[in-house]
Amino acid sequence: SLGFSRSAFVARKPDYARPNWLRVGLAFSTTAALWAILIKQHNDDVMEYERRQQERQHKCTGCS
Repeated sequence: SLGFSRSAFVARKPDYARPNWLRVGLAFSTTAALWAILIKQHNDDVMEYERRQQERQHKCTGCS
């Protein structure tokens, strides 16, 4: 009975002549989304750094 058991995984050679465009699109869109999040986070961090630098250099006696 072991000879007739089926595996959930099937090993087959990839067909490079016909790429899976859904997977290709998903990979590129995921990469683009991660880069967009990374750049947005970097810009937010730079703005926060500059704001704190201005706050540190502000020496107004009327504000405190």
